[in-house]
Formats: sequence, structure tokens, C-alpha cells
Amino acid sequence: EAYSDWLERNKPFHWWLQFYGIMQSGGFSVVIGNPPYLESREVAYVPEGFESVDSGAIHAMFVERSVQLLEACGTVSMIVPLALVSTQRMKVVQGILERRGSVWHANFSWRPGKLFDVVNRALTIFTVLSDKRDVAHSTGYRKWFSDTRSDLMPTLRYTPVPSSRPAWWVPKLGQEIESGILTKLLSVGGVLGQFMGKVGPRVYYRTTGGLYWKVFTDFAPAFFVNGEAGHSTRETWFCLGRECHVKPAIALLSSGLFWWWYTVTTNCRDLNPSDLRDFPAPLSVLDDPAVWELGDQYLRDIQANSAMLVRNQKQTGRTETQSFKIQKSKPLIDAIDAAVAPHYELGADEVDFIRSYDIEYRLGVSDEE
Repeated sequence: EAYSDWLERNKPFHWWLQFYGIMQSGGFSVVIGNPPYLESREVAYVPEGFESVDSGAIHAMFVERSVQLLEACGTVSMIVPLALVSTQRMKVVQGILERRGSVWHANFSWRPGKLFDVVNRALTIFTVLSDKRDVAHSTGYRKWFSDTRSDLMPTLRYTPVPSSRPAWWVPKLGQEIESGILTKLLSVGGVLGQFMGKVGPRVYYRTTGGLYWKVFTDFAPAFFVNGEAGHSTRETWFCLGRECHVKPAIALLSSGLFWWWYTVTTNCRDLNPSDLRDFPAPLSVLDDPAVWELGDQYLRDIQANSAMLVRNQKQTGRTETQSFKIQKSKPLIDAIDAAVAPHYELGADEVDFIRSYDIEYRLGVSDEE
């Protein structure tokens, strides 16, 4: 009776007991799934014995267990958050998958269309084949409108990604030309963080929001709560060591080149300090008078095209936020890309690619949408 009571209360599970025949023959041929997107703190148990336990993500441990359950020639495929290919804590999971065989990452945005109507987050569908032909492949960051959803899967295009990567991200590369651009950026020998400091002139930006544009200014954007001046909780800044580098840095971060880098390397939702610090930036681009002049023109242009966005919220009341219509400054952004290209040894075809990257979404919908 005591054992029956314990059995009913704890409901123990063991793979060898439940699937003895399969496990004895080497494991499962295929594991597919959509694991729970939960943090360890959200479940009523403490996982043990997982290499990925420090990630704090339950779906990471699902992935690890799935790999363990495969037979020698088995395959695993799952739908997981985009964090798998773009966050530091998932580096361990990337290693688990790549040790197994060749990995194929298909990356999907959540705006304007999304894979699941009830899931407001970017997703990655990974597939691992038990071979050693190549380590990893990836698609670009796929975006689509609802009426083109049926074309999404048939048009997937994978590009090989390097096995030795400088950070925790698996680059989201949709075309071979992007591999060349990435190689050139990583070979410039400097990053923007080298020119930052704890004090000095500021560059302002928002940590979230802006699905198609990232806004950088040398002034704090206007913000009012119930008529009182203040600042948005999403607003922050970083400091540069030299005043003369502010406008070139803003020009560089407002370029199509940075937007491409941000899309390829990040979770495409937040703008973290590391996303800015790690952006390749040679000193020559910050000392270029032409880039400084374009940065100055760009700042004056977005200021002239800005307007106050008014919202009435239950908790905070009436808020007024300076909103920037960056689409109207696209010709200046194109000029910035042409000016910075020589500093990265980008060719004319690569500049054209950067200028047109995501253009149907960046110019087709407003920043607020």
C-alpha cells in the first residue's frame, strides 16, 4: 500500500522502463517537438545532471535530453525561441547540437507575420542530422506578410556558417553574399566598444522597440508624462571618449550596415550594450570627415521629421514621446552606407545588398507598427 501510494503521488518516469525495446536497440530514430518555453524558476522541480542546466531554460534541457535519446543515425528537430542562436546562455546548447552532427537553423520573425498567432516571439526551427559533413547552416531572419505565408517554407535557403565563431551567436545568413560581408566586418580589427567610456559625450538610444529601425541621437528625445518632462524607461545611453566621434558613431549605428549586423547577430528584439560594443568599427570610420558630415545631416533630418506621439495609459496616464520617422531619411542612410563601405572594403554589390536589405518591410510599414 505504501508503494502504491508513493507511485500514485510521484508518478516516476524512466526512459528505459517506459521504452525498453527502443532504448535497448539504441534509441529513437526521430525526436520532434515544441518544448515548453519556461524558465527553471517556473517549474516545481529542480533538474539535475544536465550540461545545459545553468542556462535556466527548460526547453534547453528538453533539447539536450532529446539528443541523448537518439540512436546513432537519429534526427531531432524542434521549434524553440530564437534565443537558441542569439543569446550567450544558449552557447552550451549550440555545442550539444553541433557535436551531434550537422545542424540546420531556420529563423523566423514575429512581425509582420508570425508562425503561431498566439506566440509573440521570434522562433527557430532546428534540425540535427547525425553526420559530420558540415557543422552548421542557417537561414536569414525570415519576415513575411500574412498573405505570403504559404511561400515561407518552400523558399527557405540555408547558408553554411563558420564553426569557429567570435561570440555566442549563430549568424542568420540568408545568402552567400552575407558570408562575405560578415567576414569583412570581423576582420577590421576593432569594435565600437574600444571608443566608449564611463564618462563623456552621450549617444542616446532605446533598449526595446523599433522593429524596423533603431534610433540613435546626440540628445535625449522629448518625453512627457501628464505634462511633466521626464524620460522613458526604455531610454538609455552610452558615452564616447571623444566629442568628435559622436556624430560619426551615430551615422554608423544608423546605417543599413549596422541594421544588417543587428539582425544577423542578435535576438532582434532587444538592443543590449554588447550589441553596440561588439559592432566592428575601425578608428578610420570615426575619424572620417565625410561620415561626420552625414551624421550631422542625419540628426538634423530626423529631428525635422519627428512628431510627438500621444498615448493614454491606465497606469501612467497621458504620455507624449518624440517619435522619429526614419523612413524619410533613407536617402541619407544610403549615403552613409556608401561613405562607410571603404572602411570595411565592401564592394559595390555588397553595398547594394545592404541598402536594399529588409527594404520591403522597413519602408512598407511605419516604425510604430
